[in-house]
Amino acid sequence: MVPNVSLFDVMWGESNMLAVEILHSSSFLKELWSGRLTQGCYARFMQQEALYLHRVSSTLEVLLSGLQEADDMRSLLMDTLKHYSSRNQSLLDSPPPLWLQLSLRSFHSVVLEEPVYWVVALLARASLRNFLAEELQMSEVRASSFYQEWSDESRKEFAWTQRYRKAIEEHQDQMHIYKAIDIFRDHMMNQRNFYKAVDCDVGGEQDGNACEGEL
Repeated sequence: MVPNVSLFDVMWGESNMLAVEILHSSSFLKELWSGRLTQGCYARFMQQEALYLHRVSSTLEVLLSGLQEADDMRSLLMDTLKHYSSRNQSLLDSPPPLWLQLSLRSFHSVVLEEPVYWVVALLARASLRNFLAEELQMSEVRASSFYQEWSDESRKEFAWTQRYRKAIEEHQDQMHIYKAIDIFRDHMMNQRNFYKAVDCDVGGEQDGNACEGEL
């Protein structure tokens, strides 16, 4: 790493165009911005997000069970697990959609890596949500109760983004830069699939299976 350069800035710079693509291509975000978001589409978004948080929570529990050393990294991951678990809602007992299968596969691929790379994986969702919230806030969004609720939840991701960023920057001298970039981008692509799956234009007919192929 170049001295005084943040690895977070490098990772975000490599995936920034994905974030911009999500912002402009998501029908959910378009409807949220316009104030025309329906109860049905918002419910689908919340259900898909709750499903994601639930399954990632289960993965984090397994990862943490094998992490014995009590340090700041383990504490951060435990806090994340509590945060994700607090968002769990009543979920349908059904097979995970394709986009979620790919997301979980990405998390499983970092199981044997150092915990800081788990933080990189978690950072993708938090930093994207923070970016989307800031962009919508600056674009004269048409206020609605759905937007207010989504915005309130999004503001929490700013604090998580800062915590994840701080942890990564404290360890970046011992990290493989390109591995971190690849993990971050992989999870950003999974977020693109998530937002693509919540399709407000088709009334949910895709059942959460919209995906950009095998990553």
